[in-house]
Amino acid sequence: MSARAIIDSLEFAQAERELRGSLPVSGLARLQDFLRDSTGSVEFVVKGGRDPENRPQLALSVSGMLHMQCQRCLEQLDYPLSFRTTLRLVRAGEDLSETVANPDAADAVEASTELDVAELVEDEIVLGLPFSPRHAEGTCDSRKKDTRSAAEGGAFSGLAALKNVLDRKL
Repeated sequence: MSARAIIDSLEFAQAERELRGSLPVSGLARLQDFLRDSTGSVEFVVKGGRDPENRPQLALSVSGMLHMQCQRCLEQLDYPLSFRTTLRLVRAGEDLSETVANPDAADAVEASTELDVAELVEDEIVLGLPFSPRHAEGTCDSRKKDTRSAAEGGAFSGLAALKNVLDRKL
């Protein structure tokens, strides 16, 4: 998808349309602060439809690979992005008390005649990112380097040798 797709969300849902596309990660401005680099792209599918109570909704699927920074070792963390979400379309001012009270209810988004699909995709990605991304326990590069460094003598091996010499003299 080269040009930004703008849809009338209610009409899109009522007609049960589907839109597939790809967005370059570099074009998702609000996502940049969460990333180590902006290479790659994310794939998405938006499908319009209705929920069991005949209310309009959008089903969104997103996949791709993001390059984040591990908060333990500060090295690159390849974060596989893969999720599906359903968004109920609501009119401005619509009562959402039922939705708020039910944790299993679909998230709601205000219906718009000019819904920017890229912004919708970016919003959902940002909402799903981990607060503090980290490699799995014991797999950070810095910990492996520290272990190798200690085994090879490390940065403090000279100090340890000096301490041993001083301890013998006392």
